[in-house]
Amino acid sequence: MIRFKWHTHSLKQLVLLAFFLAAIPLAILIFQSGNALVDQSERSRTLAREMLQSSQQTEELRILAEDVTRAARQYEIVKRPELRNRLEQQLDAYRALLQKLRLPPQLSPTANNLDDLLDSLSLQAEDEAAPHFEPADLDRLITSTQELISAIDQMFNSRLAELEQQVKAEQQRTGWQASALMLASTILILFFSARINRPVQHLIQHIRALGEGERNPSPQLSGPVELVQVNEQLNWLAERLTALEEDKARFLRHISHELKTPLTTLREGADILSEELAGPLTKNQHEIVHLLQQNSITLQELIEQLLDYNRLQQPHRLQIETVAIHSLLERIIAPFKLQIEQKKLQLELELNNIDAWDTDAHMLQRILANLISNAVHYSNEGGTICIKTCQTGSELELEVANTGPQIPDTDIPQLFEPFYQGKNRRRGPLKGSGIGLSIAAQASNALNAQLQVSRNSDGWVAFSLLLPSLEH
Repeated sequence: MIRFKWHTHSLKQLVLLAFFLAAIPLAILIFQSGNALVDQSERSRTLAREMLQSSQQTEELRILAEDVTRAARQYEIVKRPELRNRLEQQLDAYRALLQKLRLPPQLSPTANNLDDLLDSLSLQAEDEAAPHFEPADLDRLITSTQELISAIDQMFNSRLAELEQQVKAEQQRTGWQASALMLASTILILFFSARINRPVQHLIQHIRALGEGERNPSPQLSGPVELVQVNEQLNWLAERLTALEEDKARFLRHISHELKTPLTTLREGADILSEELAGPLTKNQHEIVHLLQQNSITLQELIEQLLDYNRLQQPHRLQIETVAIHSLLERIIAPFKLQIEQKKLQLELELNNIDAWDTDAHMLQRILANLISNAVHYSNEGGTICIKTCQTGSELELEVANTGPQIPDTDIPQLFEPFYQGKNRRRGPLKGSGIGLSIAAQASNALNAQLQVSRNSDGWVAFSLLLPSLEH
């Protein structure tokens, strides 16, 4: 004799068992109340068919009313025979559909008024030389059609409400039987749902952790074998993603370093030519050398940003120290002084007697350097850059604001995404890479800080950094 072993370790078997046990009380309830509800079910099906058919017909009637109105106005303007033929066809179709509707006696006056209105429109279309339609008649056709549709809907709503009252009365008569059976089904459903939901929630948390960059393997899962296998596959995926990220980081690191060597030679050569150490240059040659210098600087900035972006992807420990805010800002602003002078920008510092803050200096410098760089490049000629600091409780708020074009609302949700460049373009010969704000956002996350757009109106754009104080 063959024995079949039933194990609930399988998700399929567990679901089938849960369905079977939960269906038993429901089957009893259906059997006991089925005979009493046959009549109501038949009425419901009949009403549903009538409502569906009526809905289709009334929608077609509404479309025909709009087509008649449109065709009448076109014929009145263009006065072409084919337009008149189309109008007459649409009027005939409207009459036929109106007669096809099974309307109750109380709606007969409305239907008769529509018939009269259609006859009036037909008469108005008979003058081929100068057809004229009364605007009030065309508007009344749309209005009357909508009123008829609303009346039909109300009629069906009334019938539906009456049917619902009958069903409710029947439910009350069988409610005491249903309560016990439904309670039993609910207990069984909750039991099996908890047995399935617990490992599913574990998998959801694991997937969310993978999406947020956590690559630690998940502990052994207890539950249906299929979900255990999914958890094992997610652990394998985490290992695979870790390997791929290491490959990506290694590639970016190698390619960036490989590019820096020939770039240094190019920059040195361009500088030698610019200083005319190899001989005098013509005006055109100076312009070409200037282009070489500018683009080599751009390429070097892109390489540095790629290296910076790559470093932030790797696990790192914060180096907490007491950072002198004013000195840090001076170091960051120094490389931009020439651009600030060329654009005639006014630089305002409002430190509010905040001299130092405990944080990671390199991370904070990454954030402020990118924010100040954006402010310089996006500021209007002769505009203002304002850097403010203030302390709010245990947090330091650093705001970098500049006058210039506002950020489009469609750009703000993706502003801190890597390599995203919005509709506004940087002003000047050097083009952006689209990862500056992404680097600032990642550095902010590393500091448990919050970086956001705090102002985007009245010709000002401002970014605020809420920086907590970190312990040494």
